[in-house]
Amino acid sequence: MSDCDRFLDALASDQLDDAARSHARECQVCRPLLPEEQAQAAAPPASLEAVLGRALETLRTTPVRPWTRDAGRIALLQGVVAFVVAAMLGARNRSSPLANHMALAVVGAVLLAVVTLGSVLALAPGRRRPRWMLALVPVVPLLLLVSGNGVHTATTMRAALPCLVTVVLTAVVPLAVGLALLRGMALDAARTVALALSAAATGLFALHWHCTDGSAPHLMGFHVLPWLALALLAIPLRRALPTQNHVP
Repeated sequence: MSDCDRFLDALASDQLDDAARSHARECQVCRPLLPEEQAQAAAPPASLEAVLGRALETLRTTPVRPWTRDAGRIALLQGVVAFVVAAMLGARNRSSPLANHMALAVVGAVLLAVVTLGSVLALAPGRRRPRWMLALVPVVPLLLLVSGNGVHTATTMRAALPCLVTVVLTAVVPLAVGLALLRGMALDAARTVALALSAAATGLFALHWHCTDGSAPHLMGFHVLPWLALALLAIPLRRALPTQNHVP
């Protein structure tokens, strides 16, 4: 019987003597099986204990920022941007004799709710509420068509292009702020699209009162299409940003 076999028999019978321990300390195969060696391996390094202590102290002293604060701020920002751009462009569509004022008012209220409350839903914890915002993809175009006057006034690309530019430029600041806030949450395509739809709706709200072209091709091509394109563009932009927190 070899020394290793004797050590294993002594270890199994819980009768380790000095000779078996002396052999195990010099043997690379038996040494890890010594009880004192296993206890040392199980103990966490001192460096990890220091890191754990600092992490717990940081959690204890760092105040938790509620998500409603960020959601309220971005909702206020988007509302201000929407009203400022609408005031700058004017309300030519509302004063047009072809306008359906009741439909304009109802759809305008819906767009305002999307601009403000949409960002709150998009930033809400969990994964269900942001997905409700995706229902806006078919609803908003339908509402814009219902409130449109059906008259095609922008007969050239040059006359229609300012509407597309307005939707894109108006969404730059709200979308940038929203993507920065999303860095504090886990990467989620549905949440990103929901927040982008809310941010880009600021331009739709301003054009809703300004643009006198209520034809379906113009509304779909120069109002709705850039709105949807910005929502899809937000996904790769969010993926390119580092995530600070992986909480869903």
